Amino acid sequence: MMLTPHQRTVLNYIVEFQHKRGYSPSLADLALAFGVSSKNAIAKVVNALVREKQLEKDPKGRIKIIEQSAQEAMPQPMMLPLFGPISAGFASAAEEQAEEILNLEEYIIPQRSRGAVFLLRVRGDSMIEAGIQEGDLVIVDRKAEPKTGEIVVGVLDGEFTLKRLKKDKGKFYLQAENPQYPDMYALEELQVAGVVRGVIRKY
Repeated sequence: MMLTPHQRTVLNYIVEFQHKRGYSPSLADLALAFGVSSKNAIAKVVNALVREKQLEKDPKGRIKIIEQSAQEAMPQPMMLPLFGPISAGFASAAEEQAEEILNLEEYIIPQRSRGAVFLLRVRGDSMIEAGIQEGDLVIVDRKAEPKTGEIVVGVLDGEFTLKRLKKDKGKFYLQAENPQYPDMYALEELQVAGVVRGVIRKY
C-alpha cells in the first residue's frame, strides 16, 4: 500500500478526529479542516482511501475507520530535546544539558483543541508585519473563541482571508498587517473559521 503524503495526512486527521470525538468527520468537516472550498475535492481523497482499504463507507455514505489500519495510521507525537536559551544578541556560553524533552503537539496545540487544529499555507504579503510571510504554514484552531486583536481565518462575505480581527464602534472588521492593504468590512456577513496559534517556516 502506497499513500501520497496528502492522503496520509487526511487519513491521520480522520483517525485523530474519531479518536477524540467518537465519530468520523463529514466531508464538510474535512473541507474546512484542509482549507478547500469544494467538498468534491476532499471526496476524491476519501474515495482513494476507500480504494486503498484504509476507510469504509456505511450505507449512508458516512466514513468508517478500518480497525486494523487505525493503529498504523495514528500519528506519533514528535518528542525533541529542548536546549537553551540561546542569545540572539551578543554571544553567550552554550547550554549543554537539555532542559526538558518537548512534545511538539502538546506545545503547539491546547488539549481542548485536539482534533480541531489544521494547517493553512499562506499566499500573499498582507500579514508580513505580523511575521507571517508567503509560503508559511499557519496553525489554526477552529475551536478557539476569537478575541479582538487576534489573527484569524476570517470568512468575509463567503471569502476566506487571513487577517487580524478588530472592532470599532461595535462593528467587527479585518485588518491587514501591511499598510498597503485597506481594512476589510463585510457587506453582508463576517465569520471566523479559526484562530491562528502559530507559524511554521522552513529555511
